[in-house]
Amino acid sequence: MKRPRIAGVVACAGVLSAVLAFGGDPASARELIYSSAIPAKHPLHEFGLKQYFENVTKDTGGSLTFELFPGGTLASAKTTLNAVRTGSVDMGLLADIYNPNDLPVSTLVSDLAVLGKDARVMTGAVNETIAIDCEECKQDYLEENILPLASYSLTPYYLMCVDAEITSIEHMKGKKVRATGAMGQLVAGVGGTAVNITSSEIYEALQRGQADCALGPMPWLKTYSLWDLVKTVTDSGVGTYHGTNFLNVNTKSWEKLSADEKAAMGKHLASAVRTMAEIYEKDDVRIKQEAQEKGIRWLTVEEDFAPAIEEFRKGDVQRVIETAKSRGVENPEPIVELFEDKVRKWTEIVADIGSGEWGDAEWDAYQEKLESEVFSKVQYP
Repeated sequence: MKRPRIAGVVACAGVLSAVLAFGGDPASARELIYSSAIPAKHPLHEFGLKQYFENVTKDTGGSLTFELFPGGTLASAKTTLNAVRTGSVDMGLLADIYNPNDLPVSTLVSDLAVLGKDARVMTGAVNETIAIDCEECKQDYLEENILPLASYSLTPYYLMCVDAEITSIEHMKGKKVRATGAMGQLVAGVGGTAVNITSSEIYEALQRGQADCALGPMPWLKTYSLWDLVKTVTDSGVGTYHGTNFLNVNTKSWEKLSADEKAAMGKHLASAVRTMAEIYEKDDVRIKQEAQEKGIRWLTVEEDFAPAIEEFRKGDVQRVIETAKSRGVENPEPIVELFEDKVRKWTEIVADIGSGEWGDAEWDAYQEKLESEVFSKVQYP
């Protein structure tokens, strides 16, 4: 049965022109359905996926097209894994934090959130870990009938509050903060109360007083309209979430693709990952400026804040290891060491490219590193 079409869906553009240019046969075209629980105007959809889908469609002469269903129209953040696993959709945005028992090794890696200080570093590290060196990570997905292709890291997380003004670690005590996974552990570890809800539920939680603050990356102020409610942002990053697998495909859907179609999908992964990393970095700067223009205040933390976060970092690795064991990961220590090595490697790579804000030349160099260190080495079935 043909899947229903939903108004306002972001579809891959230029399909007909690609078919005409490359001589593809429209009758033999294959369409992959992609499900995402995040809002339609999220930069992943408007920039990352749109360009990736267009590039692959062009390279395949129109034999492979895509249709994106955003905003949870086909599956929620928690049910997308099952939708891709069963083949209800061909592809989907997966955040492993919503399915930790199904993806315990992958979640082990993303649970090391407090290691994150730079999204460019964490994006490179998580892709190299899952795609190349951590066979157990990839098996997590393959056992769910999913082939992981690419991930990205969010930029550092900040406390974004409605009425609370958090400048000292003492101010965290008793505060209800939307935070999940490792971030929830951090909140609890410094005296707050973690509110475990999906990102799409944050606005309502802040509006109703179910949460005093949200702990998340700067772009959430715009993506989820949090800047309509938030009055202060604590200007000290406390880690990253790097478990967003945004390009993956049901294994049976993948098997149906031709060799050329598979090659086209692999060819543009480095570009798609670079796009997401670049968008998030630039959005941090732009959205901070827009938020300040809306009257949101950035609060400078007191001397006790950074040391308390650093102290939590030191002890959190062991917590992550024990949590992974409780989820059935038999030997998590080498995986943690592997990921820590990748973080160190990509810290050096990013530093060598350049400090501060990057221009086109630096982002081009970063994309070349993603290709040479990761995606050119992947062996796809």
